[in-house]
Amino acid sequence: MKKGKLIVLSAPSGTGKTTITKELLKRNPKWQFSVSATTRPPREGEVDGKDYMFMSKEKFEHYVKFGDFLEWEFVHGNRYGTLTDPLYESLDEGKIMLLDIDVVGGRSVMEEFPDDTLSIFIEPPGLNIAEQKIVLEDRLRSRGNEQTTQIKNRLKRFETEMEFKESFNLHYVNEVLEETINLINEDIKERM
Repeated sequence: MKKGKLIVLSAPSGTGKTTITKELLKRNPKWQFSVSATTRPPREGEVDGKDYMFMSKEKFEHYVKFGDFLEWEFVHGNRYGTLTDPLYESLDEGKIMLLDIDVVGGRSVMEEFPDDTLSIFIEPPGLNIAEQKIVLEDRLRSRGNEQTTQIKNRLKRFETEMEFKESFNLHYVNEVLEETINLINEDIKERM
């Protein structure tokens, strides 16, 4: 049996990676989704076990203590983590699994599974960091579910996240969402 593949989609917050991931899964119903665990409350419309595994800080700490996470991180006041077992199962079963994950988490997956990972970095449009930050701030504000402090924290993290883009296999600028999705979908299929 052919071994599976992990597709890591990483991007600064507000760049569109979750929207892109959802559309890729719609177009490719056989692909799996790595459901990350988080201690943050669900956003409107999010479903526990489908979008995230929403859990208490105590339950999350229990998983950390027993080494159940491949990686976990404290981001924007909440904990996020990737459980290890589903990744191994997907690879062993020859499946393709998408991971919608932050830049640091994406790098952890690439380090743990170097031969089994296709890594994708998505960035906002703009000629430079300053222009990209303006686009991101507009996108984050348009969500309508983030406080000003959260938006500022996400924008502070942006420059650090951008420094890691060269360690990813593929790079995309998400200027026109539909075009970006089409390109990513085609590029993944070419490499499978």
